[in-house]
Amino acid sequence: MAVTDSAINPPPLADIARLTTAIGRGLMQAGATTDVVHSSIIDAAKGLGCTDAEVYAQHAALIVTLRRGSESYTHMGKVGEHGTNLRIASSLRKLVEHIQDGTLDLAAAKRVLKDVPTTTRKYPVWVVALATGLACAGFGRLILSDWRVEWMVFIPTCLGTAVGQWLRHTMLHKHLNFYMMVTSVAFTSAFIAGLGSRLVHSSKWELATVAATLLLVPGTAMFNAQLDILHGKPSLAAARVVRIMFILLFLSLGLILAQRIISLIPLP
Repeated sequence: MAVTDSAINPPPLADIARLTTAIGRGLMQAGATTDVVHSSIIDAAKGLGCTDAEVYAQHAALIVTLRRGSESYTHMGKVGEHGTNLRIASSLRKLVEHIQDGTLDLAAAKRVLKDVPTTTRKYPVWVVALATGLACAGFGRLILSDWRVEWMVFIPTCLGTAVGQWLRHTMLHKHLNFYMMVTSVAFTSAFIAGLGSRLVHSSKWELATVAATLLLVPGTAMFNAQLDILHGKPSLAAARVVRIMFILLFLSLGLILAQRIISLIPLP
């Protein structure tokens, strides 16, 4: 019935533009590639009755132009901090699929979109922190940390990374400065991992500090920047690269500060 009503009384282009821009914003903030963002916006717009749609993605904004017959409408929306959340991205893609096949009209799609953050399943914070700690501690072995005392180095590296992941989660949810968060997490993770490794007389405790900060390496952003370059989107790729460089800079500041302090602590 909703589909029939929409066909007889098509929704305003302004409302469609706001919805599709919100979908694109959510995908960008969840770490989706630019091609996925473009195709999702266009598919959703055509599913809601638009004859044509154009999308221009910037790092901090999305510009959407919709056309339907003689009508046209352009809308620009801000994009927040880019992260990685594959479950959110998957939920938004399913929403677009439902719009395409006519299951959802504009009003229903708005309700579903509003509920995506709360209905998408999330792992408990302690599970994410523990998994991140185990992963980074495992990387410590791959970068040739001290194998003679590896089982003892593994524990402080895992602990430092887990605490850092919990701190990152807390600071992000309090909307504190992103780059200060990077420095704080890098320092905390590296200090716990490095001090613990040095106390068990590891000769390569510096590698433990590096392993504990790998959770901050922006792998998704690096991957997306490469794809943007290959697909002819140099301006967006450049913006991603600048952000990556700043993340690595602030990460290095926290890491170096932790290493300097640890080196000044006398061994028992």
